[in-house]
Amino acid sequence: MNSFAMLFPGQNSQYVGMLSSFLHKKNIIIETFNEASDYINYNLLKLIKKGPDLKINQNKYTQVVILTASVAIYRLWKTQNGRLPSLMSGHSLGEYSALVCASSIKFSDALKIVFLRGKLMEKISIIRPTLMNVIVGLDKKIVKMACSISSKNSIVNLASINSHNQIVISGDKKAVYKASLKCKKFGAKNIFKLNINIAAHCDLMKPISEKLKEILNMIVIRSPKIPVINNVDVKCETNNKKIKNALIRQIYSTVRWNEIINLIIFKKIFIMLEIGPKKILTNLIKKNKDVTSFNTHNLKNFLIAFNEINKEKL
Repeated sequence: MNSFAMLFPGQNSQYVGMLSSFLHKKNIIIETFNEASDYINYNLLKLIKKGPDLKINQNKYTQVVILTASVAIYRLWKTQNGRLPSLMSGHSLGEYSALVCASSIKFSDALKIVFLRGKLMEKISIIRPTLMNVIVGLDKKIVKMACSISSKNSIVNLASINSHNQIVISGDKKAVYKASLKCKKFGAKNIFKLNINIAAHCDLMKPISEKLKEILNMIVIRSPKIPVINNVDVKCETNNKKIKNALIRQIYSTVRWNEIINLIIFKKIFIMLEIGPKKILTNLIKKNKDVTSFNTHNLKNFLIAFNEINKEKL
């Protein structure tokens, strides 16, 4: 098996019952959730097992749950002496997971940042109605034009370019709705609402960036031991100031996911492993016939991925 990339998902990959197949006995997954629970003073293990849905979908818990899940699965991979990737990248929130797993940010520091990040983002969306919609079947130029037409006296931006024809828009609820109608007129094949109660990666999040900067400046960030491609510049940074700056800008900037995948392929890496509780990133690249993708959303798939990626390990 040649070199591979590890991909870490962002929000919308949480659900009650996630990772259930990993929790049949005491292991590093449970230990990691207990560690995170102690740090934020809330029982995350009980939350993923029993819910309720309302709580797991609250932004402040959603973000720490996904971070913890990805870190836990990665730790399990490492305890089994799994092969390490040549590259890492995380979609939105997943960038924090990647930096933790690349030994750039301590897990405890990432929990602190992400817990605050979630609460701040949720607070903005309580003050004013927001929406995130997925547009399928149009390229970014057309979607950007629809947003521009619909943003008079309000905000709607390209939140994430997931693939060449799947783009997420985010902002004020009315503006996103208007832009979505424009996209439908322009020929969008499908439009649907993301199950997220915030407006991530749009100009509404700019006020938060200053508070995020304050907390990021209080923690130690090291050069990643494994290169991490960031969301905003599609670059692998090694300087701690540049890594922090990218995380600050990320909260209100477009996630350039399609470009990240293209860069990984450009580097002759055609095997990708999603480390998280669903298959969202795997599904985004499944149409690319040049890429072999694996995921870890349950124990069976984890073992398949582990055996395939490590079968030629010396």
